[in-house]
Amino acid sequence: MFAQLLKIIFIAIIMYALISLVRFLIGIGRAVKAGRAEAEKQERRNVREDGPRVRRDGRGTIELDRDQYKVE
Repeated sequence: MFAQLLKIIFIAIIMYALISLVRFLIGIGRAVKAGRAEAEKQERRNVREDGPRVRRDGRGTIELDRDQYKVE
């Protein structure tokens, strides 16, 4: 009787540990996925900022940096 009780308690502890481990791994997976999405969003933002700049007044004028002018 006492041995069966210890066996049940031991199995419950193992199940709790496994469930906690799975939840922890899922949490790490979500954090990594969110980090990758944020890095990808930042990369897209950097690519967009490196291109020609359009003024905010809606005229669509392209602003050039000093080294982008071509003199002929």
